[in-house]
Parts: sequence; C-alpha cells; structure tokens
Amino acid sequence: MGAPGDVYAPELKMAPSEYFKRQCFVSAECDEVPVKYVTKAIGDDRIVFSTDFPHGDSKFPRAVASFLELPIAEESKRKILWDNCAAYYGLA
Repeated sequence: MGAPGDVYAPELKMAPSEYFKRQCFVSAECDEVPVKYVTKAIGDDRIVFSTDFPHGDSKFPRAVASFLELPIAEESKRKILWDNCAAYYGLA
C-alpha cells in the first residue's frame, strides 16, 4: 500500500486516524453504554457530551445524572462532560 494519501489524495501525509485525532470530536448521549468501548478504542480525548435536547426522546433533565451512571472511569466522565468541551471551544 502507498502513502497515507495514496493516489487519490497524495497531499495527505498523515494516516486518517491522525487527522481524526487532530480535528474531530464525536458526541455520546447520556445512556449510550457502548461509549465504554469507544473510549477503549480511541481514548477519551475526542468525545463530548450531548443530551439530545429538545428531541422528545431526550433524557433531559436527568441526562447528566444518567451519564454519571455509565460504566466508564471517573476521569473519562470528567473529560467527556467538561474538559473536552472546554478544549473544543478554546476555553482550556
């Protein structure tokens, strides 16, 4: 296999995963238990929290309380609820 950009995008010099880590974020809703697998696969630095409000199936106003019950590390919870969001908006 050729370089990361191969023949279709030769100007791309990094692997796709490196571009993701540099510039992408994904969100997790409060009851998405599979987030524990996502944190193991890509880490917890690029995940932010979403309540899905005002949709009818939103868990608001118990969204944060529900998220805190997920089976992930306390440090990951803090990063997803606050640290990563602050970094995204340039507040950290």
